[in-house]
Amino acid sequence: MRFPAADKKFYQNLKSILGVTPDDLDIYKLALVHRSTSFISSPGQRVDNERLEYLGDAILDAIVADYLFAEFPSSDEGFLTKMRAKIVSRSNMNQLAISIGIPELVKVSNGALIHQKYIYGNALEAIVGAMFIDKGFKFTSDVVVNNFLRRYINLDELQSVEHDYKSRLLEIAQKLHVKVIFNTHEYRNDKQKPQFEAVLLWDDKEIGRGVGQTKKEAEQQAAMLGIEEAESELLNSRQNEQSDE
Repeated sequence: MRFPAADKKFYQNLKSILGVTPDDLDIYKLALVHRSTSFISSPGQRVDNERLEYLGDAILDAIVADYLFAEFPSSDEGFLTKMRAKIVSRSNMNQLAISIGIPELVKVSNGALIHQKYIYGNALEAIVGAMFIDKGFKFTSDVVVNNFLRRYINLDELQSVEHDYKSRLLEIAQKLHVKVIFNTHEYRNDKQKPQFEAVLLWDDKEIGRGVGQTKKEAEQQAAMLGIEEAESELLNSRQNEQSDE
């Protein structure tokens, strides 16, 4: 496949880092344009990777869910949901992107790198969206599982990682003066075993939902799913404070 000389290096880097031979090079270029370096196209549309990031996030969720479903055939939905949340968390995706080599490809301003924590992980999600458009779901799933997850994610270690997400979330809420409520109730699953479900409300907006065999486990899972939105709001608050100084 022939590309203009200016694209040859990008093509080679993309192939080396991702293990992908792209057909539509332009869609991958778009996936690596952070909004800090976006531009306006001739029809007047802003060009950056945020739409592809949205698509890639959904595709990645499906791929990881399918991967974990196969890897843990005896585990219940609570465990699988928890493991998926750990894998696709913003911090984990950002570290995965760095390990793969995404920082070499992303177009981003220095100012954005200082103030935004998860640029590389977001770019990786956009790359997944681009790959899905370029190659389809099966190809994208094979690349994500074999080139990313199996190579860089240790499932045994990930199972043992536990964080007190609820305490961290409440700490953020206190700083932002946000009301946090966990609506937790007990129910019986299909096997008639008691389970708990927790719904996390952040100023009356649901940002996380968790299940577990105990109330604590369910609330920790809900907090784990909601912590990213809370941390993002805290980061935006700090940026606004700095811009007002």
